[in-house]
Amino acid sequence: MTRRIASILALLLLAGACSSPESATVDTTLTEPTATSTTTTAPPTTTTTTTTTTATPTPAEALVGVGDSLYPDLGNRGYDVGHYTVDLTYDPDTNELNAQVQIEATATATLQGIGLDFIGFEVTKVEIGGETVPFTRTDDKLLVESPQVIAIGESFTTTVTYRGEPAPFNSQAIPLEMGWLTDQSGVSYVVAEPDAGRSWLPVNDHPLDKATYTFMITVPDPLVAAANGILVETITDLGWATWVWESQSPMASYLATVVIGDLEIVPDDGSTARAGVPIRNVIPDDLSAGSLATLQLHGEMVEFFETVFGPYPFEAYGLAVVDGFAAALENQTLSIFGRFFVDSPQFFETVMVHELAHQWFGNSVSPADWGDIWLNEGFATYAEWLWLEHQRGEAAMLATIRGERNRMALSPLPPPGSPPANDLFNASVYIRGGLVLHALRTTVGDEVFFEILL
Repeated sequence: MTRRIASILALLLLAGACSSPESATVDTTLTEPTATSTTTTAPPTTTTTTTTTTATPTPAEALVGVGDSLYPDLGNRGYDVGHYTVDLTYDPDTNELNAQVQIEATATATLQGIGLDFIGFEVTKVEIGGETVPFTRTDDKLLVESPQVIAIGESFTTTVTYRGEPAPFNSQAIPLEMGWLTDQSGVSYVVAEPDAGRSWLPVNDHPLDKATYTFMITVPDPLVAAANGILVETITDLGWATWVWESQSPMASYLATVVIGDLEIVPDDGSTARAGVPIRNVIPDDLSAGSLATLQLHGEMVEFFETVFGPYPFEAYGLAVVDGFAAALENQTLSIFGRFFVDSPQFFETVMVHELAHQWFGNSVSPADWGDIWLNEGFATYAEWLWLEHQRGEAAMLATIRGERNRMALSPLPPPGSPPANDLFNASVYIRGGLVLHALRTTVGDEVFFEILL
């Protein structure tokens, strides 16, 4: 036990050495409103008095933002979401989206309303507990008033109905279009890290508030609609099909996705047998034989990383292939891959490893503050090097690490624990983050290092 504690302390010290003091995590603990006392006088026949204590209800606008060190306005305090039910009807011919999102939550403060992160669209109705309620909008918030006070610990359901044309979102963190995108072949998909969840759903858009999801996606038949989790039902009616997906494990809002288009959902039976969870991919019908063969490494990858990181944390895995996206993103249980990576044999396998590793580090274990993004990307980068060691031996891994260390030695980028808000995914959080982990490994030795990872 002493050795394990010392190892964990070593990791914290090494990470601290790569970070400036300003990167400390902001305390986002909600301070509840001050309680007030009232006194009720009993009837004249008795001298007994009764004292009751109530909390002053807090309006929605007073609880916006969770105080993230990089994006302080993201998220909302005062409640904890347990489940989202996302009911979408999308017509790609007109780019029209009609949607209703039901949000089941529990109050963590005494509330007179709630704030949701939401941008764009026309909101036509908001309900709490089935009753239509007033709401106001700002540039990035939907502020909902409750006709009754919501007490601490009380469960309540908010339903938002909206419509409009989904559009790309310009993230403050990365110079790429994010949110709801449509590629040149007509496939629509969502990539939202870190701040674009609000561009298509009314959500509490910060990793501090994870929830489970049900997706009911209605599209023209025979298009396919995929989402996070497990496909539980497909209902066809009068030329339309509703695809019902259940995401059974709590998920951060930036990892929620849909993929809609002329695609196939292809089970990988061999990988499923090795991984012990369903592996399925959402792909076009013209992938090369080489790309299809590389996809079948998923089972071996899951099998290997379970020996390093512990049991795979979710109910399924796979990836969706889209055109035009110049990156890959680790959406929970369904990573999104730009076609460029899939058609590049020298990159595809490595990126597959990286996005799979994020299911453990980033998706299951998530940062409480976006300033700690190196914990996501550093672990996924080091997973690439561990896979290289597994496939080609220690010498190949060490050669790669030396090359990356030399490259970073000349880089003017900030330490991994101090990413700029407008360049969150700079190379430092990946490479220097991975180098922190390798420094820990060389310091404490393999036996202790791999005990820590498990």
